[in-house]
Amino acid sequence: MKLFTRKNISTNESVFGMTDVGMKREGNEDAFLLLPEKHLYIVSDGMGGHNAGEVASQTAVDALQVFFDFNAIQPIPEESKEEVMINAVHEANRQVFEKGLSAPEYSGMGCTLLVAFIDKSTLHVCHVGDSRLYVIDKKKIIQVSTDHSVVMELVQAGQMTKAEARHSYLKNQLTQALGTSPVVRPEYIQRTLKKGDTVLLCTDGLWDMLSDEEIYTIVRKGAKPEEICSKLISKANEAGGNDNITVVIATISGN
Repeated sequence: MKLFTRKNISTNESVFGMTDVGMKREGNEDAFLLLPEKHLYIVSDGMGGHNAGEVASQTAVDALQVFFDFNAIQPIPEESKEEVMINAVHEANRQVFEKGLSAPEYSGMGCTLLVAFIDKSTLHVCHVGDSRLYVIDKKKIIQVSTDHSVVMELVQAGQMTKAEARHSYLKNQLTQALGTSPVVRPEYIQRTLKKGDTVLLCTDGLWDMLSDEEIYTIVRKGAKPEEICSKLISKANEAGGNDNITVVIATISGN
């Protein structure tokens, strides 16, 4: 199993990330970026023929790295953080969309984008697509982000259960993604964290293979972020590894 890792231990969170090609794909179209000095963590899942998905996800991640080099998110007023994060996602979308127009082989490419900013005891999340962010504590696992997918809209409308959504032939149909349109509608969420919480960012290569309950059990049994990442990826591959798998774990050690 080939793993690509990036790690940092900061004053408030211990962070580790891994990505793996999985068992069925030839290439890895996922991308992730850890900016621990800024407390920013990013995951993207590419879509498109040939290597276009890989190009889309890497373009999005690179765009955010440059954006946050020139646009500080800390320290700024709390009410301004949402605006900065949404603007970052819009800029990434612009670059992926324009890249898709630049060559025939990139036509129609796109990607998900999930951005997390941990500001002491506050988690800020902004995303487009179905890469997920979970918060896990001693008692439960909570999916903080909302999948931008056809099946999630049906679940929210009461026309499908979450269990049915997991097995639906519609489960991979997104309602929006970066690069597929000049305009996206990012979701922004703010949530209070507490000491001992674990923040998990992942692509669908993880959550489509493992149930929330299985993810919760592995996270709670893990000692260090790198051990948790490795175990989650191993279990997703054991379950079939149908897609690329990317996992970022941040454990909150203090406030």
